[in-house]
Order: sequence, then structure tokens, then C-alpha cells
Amino acid sequence: MTEPAVPRRCPDCGVPNPPEATQCIECNHPLDVPDSAPPSAPSRPVRIERPERPERVSPNVTSWGYRPPGGGGTSVPSWLWAAVGLGALVAVLVSAIQIARQPKPLAIPNASKPQLSSAESLAVLLRSDSTQAGPNTALGNLFYDTGNFGEAVPYYKRALRKDPDLIDVRVDLGVSYHNMGDLKSAQAELEEAVRRRPDHAVAQFDLAVVYQTMGLKDEARAHYLKAKSLDAPPDMAGVIDQLIARLDGAQPESLPPGHPSVP
Repeated sequence: MTEPAVPRRCPDCGVPNPPEATQCIECNHPLDVPDSAPPSAPSRPVRIERPERPERVSPNVTSWGYRPPGGGGTSVPSWLWAAVGLGALVAVLVSAIQIARQPKPLAIPNASKPQLSSAESLAVLLRSDSTQAGPNTALGNLFYDTGNFGEAVPYYKRALRKDPDLIDVRVDLGVSYHNMGDLKSAQAELEEAVRRRPDHAVAQFDLAVVYQTMGLKDEARAHYLKAKSLDAPPDMAGVIDQLIARLDGAQPESLPPGHPSVP
């Protein structure tokens, strides 16, 4: 019985080869190596298997410094946050402009707290419509009554532009000019008041005072007498008698300024 052929194992890589083979079917290394021959170097380096490196997690990079909360699956577009930031900036700017444009409280020297409160209420009405005759007259009177005649003038003038027949307002405007030392303007306003209302005793009296201050004695006497003949207030009638008696010798500086009640 024939013995089965023994495979020839490669002395280099150890792969079994057929008995009749002379070179390794795997690495082509000679199978017949003399015993005296030095061992040959391996034909290829030994392969070292390395474990796979885990995949790196990419850094979370977002716009405007926004970092989405952990566990959420919703991302917010950067343009939306830009719009929110711009809207907040616009709101701050609008608020700052409104504060800057807010009118300052009226300053009325010598005014009491009730007068200041009333002035603020009137100023609110005039901000909605600056041409209203009533609030302009009332605010002018507040300045007039506290001795701020220069500040009263523009309010009286606005009221008269709305209604030129407001004789009391025109008289107070003329007296305000007189107290400011503007006798020409005082004369013009009081003459207009007398022209529109010849029976207005206070207008006649105040015009006489302006004439007397200007040194026009005859004109002053005529208007004093006219005022006395009308329905003048009782205290005014006594003052008229004293002023007429002093007309010839009185100096303009000795006359009381404005709307006198005593000489």
C-alpha cells in the first residue's frame, strides 16, 4: 500500500505546499533549502493590526455666541438672532430719542405750586394744539400774575392771532409791553384795544398811563377823563383823580409802571 504524500511546508511562511512543489505557492520561497544555508530574511514585514480610532466629535460652532441647550434638537437660525438684536437696539434708540425730546417742565419764577401745576396742564393742551386761545390766555395770565411779563407776551399774541377781539388779552399785552419798557408796542396795543372797544374803561386808563409816561399830557388827561366817565372800578376812579391832579408837575419816572392801582 502506497504511503500518502506529505505536503511540503514552506520554511518561510509555513503554508503547506504539494509534495512535488519546489517553491511556496504563497510566497515563492524555495522549498529545498540546504541545511548549511543561512536563514533568509522575511520577504515582507510583519503586519501589526491597530484598533480603530473612535470618530472625533466636531466642535459646536454657532453664530452670535449662541449655544443651543443640551438635549434639544431645534437650532435657531443666526439671521433670526441678528433680527432680534437689531430690534432691541432700535427700541433702545427710539426710547432715548423720546426721552430727549420730552419737554422740560415750565419754569415760572415766583409761581406757587398750584400755579405751576396749572401751567403744566395748560402746556399739555398747547402741545396738542398751540393755537388755542383759551390755554394761551390762561398761561399768559400765569406769567403776568407772577411778574414775568416778557414770558407772557408770546402767549397773549398767540391768543390774539386766534381771536383779535379778545380786548382784555390785548390790554394785558399792552401793559406787559409797558412793564418791559417797550412803550411804542404798549401804545400800539392799547390804542387798538380802545379803537375796538371805546367803552372799555381799563383800556382807556392804561392808555392814559402810557401817554403820561411818554410825556403826552393832553392825550393822557383826555383818556383819564374818558375812563372816569365809563363804568370804571371804584378804586380806579380815585387813582384817576390823583393822576390828573399831578399831570402838570409829575415826572414820567414817578408814575407806577404797568397796570397801576395806586399812584
